[in-house]
Amino acid sequence: MMKKRIQFSKAFLPCAIVSAVLVIAGVISIVTRGINFSIDFKSGYIVEARIDSNPSVEDVRSALSGSEGVSVKAIGSGETAAYQIRMGAEKQDNDIEGTIKSALANKYSGVEILKSDFISSKLSKTYAMQALFLLLGTMLCIWIYAAIRFRWDFALGSIIALIHDTLIMFAFLAVFQVEFSTTTIAAVLTIIGYSINDTVVILDRVRSNIQKLEVTKFDEIINQSLSETLSRSLITTITTLFAVVSLYIFTTGTIHDFAWALIIGLISGCYSSIFISSGFISLVRKNWKPEYGLHATSVKKPSAN
Repeated sequence: MMKKRIQFSKAFLPCAIVSAVLVIAGVISIVTRGINFSIDFKSGYIVEARIDSNPSVEDVRSALSGSEGVSVKAIGSGETAAYQIRMGAEKQDNDIEGTIKSALANKYSGVEILKSDFISSKLSKTYAMQALFLLLGTMLCIWIYAAIRFRWDFALGSIIALIHDTLIMFAFLAVFQVEFSTTTIAAVLTIIGYSINDTVVILDRVRSNIQKLEVTKFDEIINQSLSETLSRSLITTITTLFAVVSLYIFTTGTIHDFAWALIIGLISGCYSSIFISSGFISLVRKNWKPEYGLHATSVKKPSAN
């Protein structure tokens, strides 16, 4: 029995406008406020410290207010609770541990420096270039795969959806000034995997319906295909969100930021698979005729009876 056909195509233009507004807001935020890069992408120190009284992150940050470019995060819990202190620095300072410990000891007792690492500007630039090549390389491989499996417009539609998801994540990172680290790159790559999986399922159904449905407009094929795969897309996204939201609520530090980025990416990925990639393909094939299907298969016209 054929599922009821939801008219998704009517929402393609409004959704494209919403996406454009979000991306533009992100670009404006990046230009005016910049991206909150972690020490992974700029030179500086990563110091972990433990304080017996377990003060709030805001209080620890206040105690270190004399140092420029300091960010503080709570990591661990209970007996393993500690603070990760990130501080920008162009050159290595052998006394950085003493400086931080002294600043904290002026306000708290029982201060212990657990470890400290210095990331040079050369190393941070290497990380940045590797992250960029990783993202571009991943998208190129996905485009090649989609182009081989489908047609060029399907492949381009899937890549546009991935670029959309990446831009939306960067927009939220910039607007809310969430720290951009190597963990964020991992989140972006994870979302790319989820998004392309959902997109391929939808496009595969579109390809199948091109040869089966007796229709005259390509939008009807898109609407039917999305209607048939909607429950699968929503169930996959919602069940994954349950786990990711739990991570966001019950963790701290980089895992907390990782979960936050995943939440945004999962929602964006499901949305783009349904409305962005499908909308692009619908636009490209607006003059589609049944006899010009994916494999040039003609669709049987309904009889006059």
